[in-house]
Amino acid sequence: MHVSLRSTLLGATVTLVLAGVAWPDADLDLGQALQANYNRATSRVMVRIIERTERASLDYLTHDRNCLFHYPSPQGLKAPAAAPSLRDLGFGGTLVAGTFCDKLAETPLTAEEMARPLAWAPVTKLLTEWNYDAAAPLLAAASRVSGEKWGNTGMVRPLQQISTAYLHGDEMWVKIEFRPELTWIPADDEDGDGYRELYGQFSPQAVTADLLAYLRGDYLTKPLSPQELTDYFFTLSSQWYQALQTVTLKPEETRPWPNADTDPGISAELGGKQFTNPFVVIRGEPYGQEVYNVFLLATDGDGLQPTDWAAELEQFGGTWEAWKAALAGFHGDVRQQLEARPEELRGLIGKDGWLFFRGDLTFLLSDDLRQQADGRDPYPAITDFNEQMKARGIDVLLVVIPTKTEVYPEKLSDQAPAGGKPYVAPYCRKLLGELAAAGVGVVDLLPHFLAARDGDEPLYMTQDTHWTNRGVRLAAKLIAETIKQRPVKEALPLGSAAYTTREVTCTRLGDICPMLTDEEALNYRPMQLKAQQVLNPDGSEYVDDPASPLVMLGDSFTGVFQLEDCKHAGLSAHVARELGMPVDLIMAQGSGPRIRGQFARQGHDAIGQKKLVVWTVAARDLYNYWAPWELIRIP
Repeated sequence: MHVSLRSTLLGATVTLVLAGVAWPDADLDLGQALQANYNRATSRVMVRIIERTERASLDYLTHDRNCLFHYPSPQGLKAPAAAPSLRDLGFGGTLVAGTFCDKLAETPLTAEEMARPLAWAPVTKLLTEWNYDAAAPLLAAASRVSGEKWGNTGMVRPLQQISTAYLHGDEMWVKIEFRPELTWIPADDEDGDGYRELYGQFSPQAVTADLLAYLRGDYLTKPLSPQELTDYFFTLSSQWYQALQTVTLKPEETRPWPNADTDPGISAELGGKQFTNPFVVIRGEPYGQEVYNVFLLATDGDGLQPTDWAAELEQFGGTWEAWKAALAGFHGDVRQQLEARPEELRGLIGKDGWLFFRGDLTFLLSDDLRQQADGRDPYPAITDFNEQMKARGIDVLLVVIPTKTEVYPEKLSDQAPAGGKPYVAPYCRKLLGELAAAGVGVVDLLPHFLAARDGDEPLYMTQDTHWTNRGVRLAAKLIAETIKQRPVKEALPLGSAAYTTREVTCTRLGDICPMLTDEEALNYRPMQLKAQQVLNPDGSEYVDDPASPLVMLGDSFTGVFQLEDCKHAGLSAHVARELGMPVDLIMAQGSGPRIRGQFARQGHDAIGQKKLVVWTVAARDLYNYWAPWELIRIP
């Protein structure tokens, strides 16, 4: 993958690049070694390894014990006449009396809660921008901590601050860190970084249920996309610029790093060793001496590393039979719902206003998709198409679009696995693994859809079989980032057009409502939908381009929002926006498996102009499709 972002920030060019698919193990080993010996009071290099990309995780990683924030020792600091005891350190009621403790292990936090710390400074900024009135009591209470000067009235900078928050049920617990000069504080330096720590429960009056719920939403749970990850570090550098004089180094300045242009003292601190491919290097000079933050990626940085199919199978029982047996309760309930519903009614009523399509439910109950009779096995047709295209020098990506029931099974049945896992259609996973092993480029959407399913907008329409604006855009991001990883990217005019978007709205009843009885359908109003319409550089609406070297094949999942309803806001449009180049679209309702025929009818010369085929297929069409999966000759 290669994602870049360039902008000019107060005269300094900031460039962030994700380059390469795998980060060197040697870089990670060096990073781990440096982390083990890091002391923010003496080190000039902080190295952090990114293992999670939720915003909360990144905020903690970038702010916790950062040497950029270790300002010089205050001059003329005097100790109080009487050293306080631990139980005296309530800071005017900011901490609940009787909860103060010297060790994190002495708090009531569970291991899971300890593993999800929140960096205080970005949390308070987030809450202030979300709801200032709700955040104000929190800020006021925290100011009582930073405002304590121990009689040193001339001190401007805080001598101690809340650094970290932990969520514990309906409570918030915090860590207060004390400057190294505060030798009179009766607390230990638990992590050995020169700062003593104290833990305690934060004032309950400042912590509301809505505030905790907000923090437990996307902030803690939603991984950032590759572009969002890039944007995160650009924004971070810009926020720090004025106070810390930070600049994000250009890629050519960090491959390797440190190099001949780096302060020799930095090389000495690293023992003469270098990082060959750091993700981001930020240089700051807040107090007259260069200080560096180095960020490495423990994964390929885009959340799109190839699925480990063998490990997935092992995780869910070790055999396909065991995996399906673990879902017996859920599948049994699905089967009962199908049997109880007249077969001519293709719509089923789920929970909370959600409607489901009969074909999606029968797909869940499938056995080995390779064992289907009458030419319904998709494998031969898919691999044959892939080989034909490969022989023509055309790359192929297969995108299997998950069903709504796979992503939101709990809206269908109380027997659904908690949180949508384990995956509820194991034999689809088996087929995808076999296709990948056969050399087919598979874009595995399902893990990312499951990870992102609980956002402000569902990924699928409640009264329709298709995805929402949010689902479209997530799929487009994943497809685009996969394309950027593949060699074919060199043959595509990536970045040749700068598309923008505008929000539009439309009304849609939903394609499942007509599948209900007339009486049932009366209970469902049309849905009010929004979409991000893609615009050309001149402001006109984006239209797919038959001359593009990238063609997308698909069914109604590629038509929704693009050719109907909000229009110009569908999958092809957003892939075009993500790639910065136009896309050709060939689609037909209900014809994902057979769309190859329409592609073949374009003719030898037109097909020869293509460099990449993105073939989208609805997952339900992999099982008991209405027609055989024929081998289609491509001229």
